[in-house]
Amino acid sequence: MTTWDKLAVDAQAMSRRIDNPGLSVETSQRARAVLASEHPELHPELDDRKICRAIVTIWSGDRRLAEETMRTPVLQTVCDNGSFTRLFTFALANVYFTYFDHLDDWDQGLFPMTAERLQRAVSQQSTVHSRDVLFAVRERPEVVIGKDAPGAIARLALEQDRDLPSVMRDAGLGDYAKGQYAEAARQRLYLDRIANADPQQSYDWLSDLCQSDVADASASGGRRFGHLVLEAMTDHRTDSPSREWESTILKIGDDPRARGTVNWNKWWARIPPENVQRVIAWLSGEDIRLFLEAVEVFGRKNHKSDLLRMFSDRERFLKGLLELKMVRETRLFAGPSARSAIRQIMGTDLRTSITPIIGGNYSSTAVIFMNCGDFHIVEGSHNFKMRVLRGDPPEIMSDWKMTRINNYSFQLGIERDRRYGEDYVSLTHNVHKKWISDALLFIERAGQYVPPEDVMTAETYQNVSATKPLPVRPKNWRRPSQGEE
Repeated sequence: MTTWDKLAVDAQAMSRRIDNPGLSVETSQRARAVLASEHPELHPELDDRKICRAIVTIWSGDRRLAEETMRTPVLQTVCDNGSFTRLFTFALANVYFTYFDHLDDWDQGLFPMTAERLQRAVSQQSTVHSRDVLFAVRERPEVVIGKDAPGAIARLALEQDRDLPSVMRDAGLGDYAKGQYAEAARQRLYLDRIANADPQQSYDWLSDLCQSDVADASASGGRRFGHLVLEAMTDHRTDSPSREWESTILKIGDDPRARGTVNWNKWWARIPPENVQRVIAWLSGEDIRLFLEAVEVFGRKNHKSDLLRMFSDRERFLKGLLELKMVRETRLFAGPSARSAIRQIMGTDLRTSITPIIGGNYSSTAVIFMNCGDFHIVEGSHNFKMRVLRGDPPEIMSDWKMTRINNYSFQLGIERDRRYGEDYVSLTHNVHKKWISDALLFIERAGQYVPPEDVMTAETYQNVSATKPLPVRPKNWRRPSQGEE
């Protein structure tokens, strides 16, 4: 049992003591009859302070009834006639901490009135026996009164590097681990932790954020708390977040490239586009590294000397485009054997989606699609010819509703409605390295300059630049700086 869960159990026990003011069934029924009347604030039964206390007690335990009947005129009359006895004060505190700022959703002005009446009720109590709500309101009003109060208690926990339950207990709020106040404080603490965290590090509390009840909890602006978490975690500008950081994001929102899917519409549709693009950039780097590792492992396991001999050039070309920040988005495809091999290689570290290719001779083939804006790269393992395309990306590469594709549709979909030499080229990897020159020249015709020395090893650049034509650097071309998006 976590500290928070234990506090919640203790709070339930405490609330049973607080919520039991010795009211009879008959008194509770009379109180409900008052609330069911057309104008409860004018009901003659409210002259009885026990009925007033019963109404507040019923409100604290019946959310539906509270939402339907708790209005500022009713609350004002109930508080004025309830005489602010000790039991009434504790019942009112239960209402306040259970519903907190949601009160204003029911009736404008209800929240500040409840807060003001609670302060007034506490001020009329003669003694404080322990660190309870009376102590909290008197000694630490900044963590109790007002909509900023949960943020104040969260800041204390962050500054003291302590868990929220113990900080609440010290402040006198240990009885209120359940309810909207506690939820708002917990959400604020998580968001403050995210803001102060290093995304390249791992933290124990990241796993809490993946729990469905945490991510799906309601939050400000009509969004879920998971939306606030995704936005806060993706506000950090880094090229290489930790596996735990990235995994937390994907466990909440799933792959942000899967546009139009149920999960995308639920989560990423409500996140700023620049934040979504940042995650896609992280995943693109992951895809390229994963693809290259799969190709290299396949070559070593199967003693493919030709593949391994050309591997360093293919690796440098793809990683060079990534380092130049030309890669906007990627997508992985693989046949059944290749998918199994990749899963074996990555194990539990596999975080990216791999779309299956079914049929044909693609069983052991892995393919990566790289959207680079004005041009696109489709590269594969084995004897797959690299395609360099210009114009819009092929539909099969951007349609994430397509969860699998047959080999015929895959081959056709890459080159459909494109003219060879004008809209795409198909290049064979060979020891003469002509494919590198041809790719760079085609990309130049597509309107993009790729500095040749950035996508080749020093040895290959020396060879190719001496024997093959290469693009000429434009006068106004500027190399992207580190961390630039």
